[in-house]
Amino acid sequence: MEQDLDRGSASRPAPAPASALRELLETAFRDKRRIVTAFALCFGVTLLAALLPSARYQSEASVLVRLGHEYVYVADNTDGSSGGAMPLMFDRTEALTAETQILASRDLIAEAVRRIGLDRLYPDIGRQREDPKQPKLDQAVERFRQGLDAQLLKGATVIQIGFSHRDPVLAQAALRTLLQTYLARRAAVFSDGQVLFLEGQVARVDQRLQRAEQDLSRFKRAHGIVDYSQQIGLLLQQGNELESRLNDTDQQARTASERAKTLARLAKATPANLVQFSESLGDPQVPRQLLELRLKEQGLRARYVDGNPLVINAGKDVATAEDFIRSQRKAPPTTVRTGRNPVREAAELDLLRARSDESALAGSRTALQDKLKQLRRRADELSRQQIELAGLSREQKLLEDSYGNYARKLEAARITEASEQKRRTTVSVLQAASWPLKAKSARLPILAIGLCLSIAAALLAAFLSEALRSSFQSPEKLERTFGLPVLATLPKVER
Repeated sequence: MEQDLDRGSASRPAPAPASALRELLETAFRDKRRIVTAFALCFGVTLLAALLPSARYQSEASVLVRLGHEYVYVADNTDGSSGGAMPLMFDRTEALTAETQILASRDLIAEAVRRIGLDRLYPDIGRQREDPKQPKLDQAVERFRQGLDAQLLKGATVIQIGFSHRDPVLAQAALRTLLQTYLARRAAVFSDGQVLFLEGQVARVDQRLQRAEQDLSRFKRAHGIVDYSQQIGLLLQQGNELESRLNDTDQQARTASERAKTLARLAKATPANLVQFSESLGDPQVPRQLLELRLKEQGLRARYVDGNPLVINAGKDVATAEDFIRSQRKAPPTTVRTGRNPVREAAELDLLRARSDESALAGSRTALQDKLKQLRRRADELSRQQIELAGLSREQKLLEDSYGNYARKLEAARITEASEQKRRTTVSVLQAASWPLKAKSARLPILAIGLCLSIAAALLAAFLSEALRSSFQSPEKLERTFGLPVLATLPKVER
């Protein structure tokens, strides 16, 4: 029987198009609730998805890339020469792709985000707490990339750039900042670095030169001396005069000391009392004359050498006076009247004067020595300051020469850079960042996609309902399935 059923099913005719359409309509009518439910659910989700995203404003710009010699490769020999090798030009698409990669690089976008301000560009990210695993800057860069669109125009060396944002002002500002950062980064990438190095050197030398000038100015204001050589010369001249006065004072002090010693010996040798009258003593003025002779001898010895005739004659006069006095003292006087010895008194008075002069000269010598020491210390201080000033001036002069040298090299490097720039790839902004006139919304595309998905979901629901059904809904399907004719059908009677 099964074989008969198989032969019957294999030999049964295909359903007519009209009957197939009628069966489809009947199936759709029977499963209308399931189909409508699947369609409504899917389209409802689509409506929610279309209502969630807000309008975004897109600013657009375009740049023209003129390829230069940095996209030309020439093989160098070991000696640094090209050796007549043919240059190899990079493919235009590859070069433009490299430019696009520079434009969309992470560091470039991060620099643009920092310039605009992360809190200003993406406030929701700025309000988040800093997470070491997901830094806020990385999140901002990723969202910036999602809003950035850079495309190469076919058949042209033009890059079309677009950036979308909820705020039209920020959309235009972000794209403008990105272009400025791109141009600066591109110049740094293809630059040889000589100008940047020299600019850094000039800046550092300029800072050192300013510090040296400030140190030199502070030093001059602190000491207030312009010509150290003249000041030191004046101090040396004053020192020489003080040394001459000190030598004279020393000589006078030694003379006063010797005179005081002589007067002290004389006063000690001269008796305090003197015989004023004696019948056998003779003239009492002889001792006074002896004192005068001794003082004269002392003065001559101070001025002349011992072998001088004047000194020898003065010594003989003193010896004669002493012999005379001794001869008179051998005969005792008969009538004697004594009194205060005027020679002793004069010697003591001269001794007081000599000691007073000696003390005054000693004080003057001490004052001159102190002043001479002060002058020497001042001269040493000025010499030290002169050396320090010379060092500061020398450092300033060396820095000025170094600054001039680097400035000349920088100017030459800039001229060379300008001439090389003409041969490099030039990027020109054909269209600056435009103001977004209309907001672009993704609602219509989302609704269209959702409608298609909803219809597919409804068809899928109808197919699954028919495939999983265990009963037959029409006599024709029963006949096609088993290959047996249907004799009669009974309507469903509701009680």
